[in-house]
Amino acid sequence: MNKIVVSTIQVDNYTDVMQSTKDADKPVVVAEIEKSLREWARSLKGVLTKFAEDKYVLIFKYKYLEKLTEEKFSILDEFREIKVGNRIPITLSIGVGYGGETLTESGVFSERALDLALGRGGDQSVVKINDRVSFYGGKSKAVEKRTKVKARVISHAIRELMEGASNILVMSHDVPDMDALGSSVGIIKAGRLVGKETHFIYQDSNPSLHSMVNLLREDEDYSNALISAETAMRLITHETLLIVVDTHKPSFVSNKEILDRINNVVIIDHHRRGEEFIDDPLLIYLEPYASSTCELVTEVLQYLDDDIDMKEIEATALLAGIIMDTQNFSFKTGVRTFEAASFLRRKGANPTIIHQLFQEEAEVFINRAEVVKNAKMMYGKIAVAVLPTKSANPHIAVAQGANALLHLKDVTASFVISEGEKGAVISGRSLGDISVQLILEKLGGGGHLTVAGAQLNNMGIKDGLNELTKAIKEYMEEGEG
Repeated sequence: MNKIVVSTIQVDNYTDVMQSTKDADKPVVVAEIEKSLREWARSLKGVLTKFAEDKYVLIFKYKYLEKLTEEKFSILDEFREIKVGNRIPITLSIGVGYGGETLTESGVFSERALDLALGRGGDQSVVKINDRVSFYGGKSKAVEKRTKVKARVISHAIRELMEGASNILVMSHDVPDMDALGSSVGIIKAGRLVGKETHFIYQDSNPSLHSMVNLLREDEDYSNALISAETAMRLITHETLLIVVDTHKPSFVSNKEILDRINNVVIIDHHRRGEEFIDDPLLIYLEPYASSTCELVTEVLQYLDDDIDMKEIEATALLAGIIMDTQNFSFKTGVRTFEAASFLRRKGANPTIIHQLFQEEAEVFINRAEVVKNAKMMYGKIAVAVLPTKSANPHIAVAQGANALLHLKDVTASFVISEGEKGAVISGRSLGDISVQLILEKLGGGGHLTVAGAQLNNMGIKDGLNELTKAIKEYMEEGEG
C-alpha cells in the first residue's frame, strides 16, 4: 500500500466571492487564499499544486493525516475567518484519498471524496480510505449559488437525454411527500414538452397526498400519468430514461427492481449527498442549497422553454412542494426560492388550493399535543420527545411533531421518535445552530443541517431513544453545538 495521501481541494464559492468583492480587493483575496493553503501545506510538509483557479491538489505523508483528523480539519474554520475585502465567507471542500494500491488509485479516492463533500453542501472534508468514509465539518448551511449557469446547462442536458429516450419514467423515494409529487409533475411536464410519454411511478402510501393526487387524476392530461410499479415494468425498454427525484440513495427509492433494470438514470435532488449513491447515473443535479427538488425542477422548466405554458395543476403542485419543504418559506429559503415561487404564481399556481391541501386532520393536532406534552429538554435547547401512539404514517407524524417543538421558546433543535413498520423512526429539526444531520448520521440517517431523519430497522422506541440520546451527547461533547 502506498504511504502517500492525496487530497483535492476546492474553494466552494470562488465565483460568488469574486463577484461580490470590489475590484481593488480581488488580488488581495486571491493572495490570501493562496497564502493560507501554502502555509497549511508546509505544516504538513506536503506539495501543493494549483490546477484551476479554484482547485488544488495536496500530497503529503500518511502520518500527518492523524493530526488533521484530530484537529477535525481546522483549516475549514480558518478559511471561514478570512476577511480581506470579501463580503461572502470563503469555504473549502476537501477530498482526501488513501489506501490505494497506487498513487493513481488514491487520487481517484480523493476525487470521489471531494464529490461527496461538494454533494453534501461543501465547507467540509471527506476522508476516503478504501471503502471507509469519514466526514469532518459540514456545520454551516449550504450557501445559495447566485448564478443560474448550472441550472441552464443541466436543463439543456436533460432535454438531450429526454429527446434520445423511448419513454420517460419518474421515481421518488419510498413514501412520497409533496416535494416528490410536485417535482414529478414538473418532470412529466418537461417530458411532454419534448414529445415523450412520461409517467410517475406512484406508491399510494401517504394519505396527505390524496387530495393532490385526486386533483391530478381528475385532470384529463394527468388521469393516466400516475402508474403502479407493475405497469411501469411493462413500459421499460432499452432506451427508457428513469429520472429519480428527491433522493439519491438506492435503498430509499420506491422500487429498487425498476432502478436496477434501467441503465439510463438521471438524479435530481436537494439533500446533502450521503455515502450511499445510485450507481453510474448519466446526469446528477444535486444542489443542497436549494429549498426543495421542486425549486430545482422549476428552474429546469424555465430553461427548457422561455415562454412555457403551464396548467394550474402543474404550477400548483410545484409550488406546494416548495411551500411544504420550506414550511411556508421559513426554512432553507433563498432568493432563488422566491424567484421560483414567483414564476409559478405567474404561471397560475393557486394558493387557495395549496392551503386546502395542507389542512390537517384532528389526529395531527392530537399527535402534536402529545409530542409537546412528552418533550424533555437536553442542554437547555434540544427538545426530545416520544410519540407513543402508533400512527398510520409514522414518518409524517414525527416530522410534524419535530416542527411543532421548534416553536417552543428556547428550543433550537428538536427530535421526535415513534414506532414504524420496520423499527423506530426519528425526525430532527433545527434552527441552524445545531446540525440535526450530523447527529442522525451517527444513527445511519441523513438529510440537511436543519432537516434530517433516520430509520432504525429492527429497533424499538426504547432502544432507539437511548441511541438518539447517546448521539446527541456525542455531538455536543465534540463541541459541535
